[in-house]
Amino acid sequence: MKTRGQADANAPRRPEWGRRSKMLPVDLSHPVVVLGLVLIFAALFGDAAERLGVPWITGCILAGVVLGPDAIGVLTPQKLSDLGPFLQASLALIAFNIGSKLTGARLKAFGASIGWLALVQLLAPMAAVLAAMAALGLPWPTAQIAAAVSPATAPTTTYAVVRRLGASGPFVDRALGVLAINDAAAILLFSVISSIAVAGLAAQSSAAETWTALAAAGREEALSVVTGATLGAFYLVLRDVIAGGRPGWDDRLRATLYALLLLAVGTALAFGLSHLLTTLAMGAMVANGVGRAEREATQASVGDIEQPLYMIFFVLAGAHLPATDLVGHGAVVMAALVYVLSRVAGKYVAVFLGATALRLDLATRRYLGLCFPSQGGAAMGLVLACNGSQAVRGLSPDAGSQVEMAVSIVLLGVLFSQIFGPIVIDYAVRRGAASSATGGGNA
Repeated sequence: MKTRGQADANAPRRPEWGRRSKMLPVDLSHPVVVLGLVLIFAALFGDAAERLGVPWITGCILAGVVLGPDAIGVLTPQKLSDLGPFLQASLALIAFNIGSKLTGARLKAFGASIGWLALVQLLAPMAAVLAAMAALGLPWPTAQIAAAVSPATAPTTTYAVVRRLGASGPFVDRALGVLAINDAAAILLFSVISSIAVAGLAAQSSAAETWTALAAAGREEALSVVTGATLGAFYLVLRDVIAGGRPGWDDRLRATLYALLLLAVGTALAFGLSHLLTTLAMGAMVANGVGRAEREATQASVGDIEQPLYMIFFVLAGAHLPATDLVGHGAVVMAALVYVLSRVAGKYVAVFLGATALRLDLATRRYLGLCFPSQGGAAMGLVLACNGSQAVRGLSPDAGSQVEMAVSIVLLGVLFSQIFGPIVIDYAVRRGAASSATGGGNA
């Protein structure tokens, strides 16, 4: 599998097939102009998607495919590199928001059954994808990275379907509870497993060097969590200083939060830490250090800027999709389809068996496992962050190509899951909520 050259030495590796065409004149190629075009296309494609009854995220991803280097070429590899900070900021917000939902009271309220269901549907798809990728004959590190990202879901897609249907009740509460736990744990799992895979690629000469690399990766993950928690605690200290009745204090506190988020991302990138784990830990620390009303206000403050950043993120992520693989690389397409099917099968079987063992209602057994087929921002963010890390950039070309192959498989898998996922979720929520509401779901 051949790849195009990188835009520059510091740009993250990405699979790039097809011929790039330059569609913009030089005077319209400034990153700010391109950013404006990205937001316009995101708004138009997202609106068109919603009109067709699918999530706006799918529209933004397709907008990125259209603008990307494998289509009309507005988002060239160099432009994607120039807009990298916006991608990192969006990833930081995704992780921060996931962390801000991890409050002790909320986790306690979920109950043991949701915790067990969340655990089994995290681990089962990893085993299923790992076995499937190995059966296809893919390199072991490629299989490891693909398996590591398989637990991640697209909670926004499930939330959008639930909101559009106006569904509620015990079945919906259980599905949303599993989702709330899932992606935080998925980030932790991916950080550990991908670090093991990359460390193995970087130190193939001896077992001693591999274990040394793994120990260093473990220290980096732990330091990421500690750094994020420290910045979150620092925010709580500054909050006590800034908060009060003085005019404009809430705006200054909001600016402080934004500043510490930027510091979290910048510090992580500068010292080779995981900026996803750093901001996730920061979000969890902040959420557990304030009351409910203030926690919701903090989430609203981030919400003021998250929507346009999310739109930029999904367009840029869509531009990374190797669109020409759909016609020119049947093996990669086949691997992506196997990845999607094995991932969904792993989640469904795990939830069915787990719910049966816990003696939960029939609706939960039959339909809950179908509420998580889609992948989106979290999965794309994880593999793109891994691909752009210092550890991966330092690999040899042969070792790096194994990571690139995993990225291609996952990104194509995300595209496929965004096409059929909302349909499956719609069916599961309709049937599960209706059965639970009428009492027909009891065992």
